[in-house]
Amino acid sequence: MTEEAPPGAGRGPGGSRTRGLPVRASDRIQRWGRVILVVVFLLTAPLASAAKGRAVHDAEIRRAAALSDTTRVEARLVSDAGGPAVDARALSMVRAPVRWTQPDGHVRTAVVRVWAGSRAGTTVPVWTTAQGAATSTGPATPGEAVASAWMTATVILAVAAGLFTAVWKIFTKLVDSIRCRGWEKEWDEVEAELSEQFRDR
Repeated sequence: MTEEAPPGAGRGPGGSRTRGLPVRASDRIQRWGRVILVVVFLLTAPLASAAKGRAVHDAEIRRAAALSDTTRVEARLVSDAGGPAVDARALSMVRAPVRWTQPDGHVRTAVVRVWAGSRAGTTVPVWTTAQGAATSTGPATPGEAVASAWMTATVILAVAAGLFTAVWKIFTKLVDSIRCRGWEKEWDEVEAELSEQFRDR
């Protein structure tokens, strides 16, 4: 006559069998949460990236059209440009007065953006209109507009991927916390059941 195994033998926490364990609620939550997050990422990230890239491209094209009648001239700084030291100027720009001579011989002065720390007399390229208005940034070429659009789209996609990863890690930690509490509760129930069986013998 074979001896019957105790009720708790061969079972995991909560009496579930160690082979062919049923899927727990926390497992289903994690599985569906992953599916939902991936679907949301695949639907929104490329669309947001493409939309922002297109917006930047269109803005560059509009700006190029607005500056189509400008002329590039070499202006000179009237005074030292304030701001950080010269060795850090690549990271900062400030507004400073510059002076140049128009083709008709008239001397013009305007305030434009220049590298911080630039000295008086430094040559600064500016784009001017016939009325004397000036800007330190010329119109983008079609290639530059496309490059700016792609760069912006790539940055947006990278940010979206980072956000997706962060949300997934937080979600996983929450589900793991729920799963651990469930395991602790089930093991407590199994231990109580086994203790009661040994007392009855």
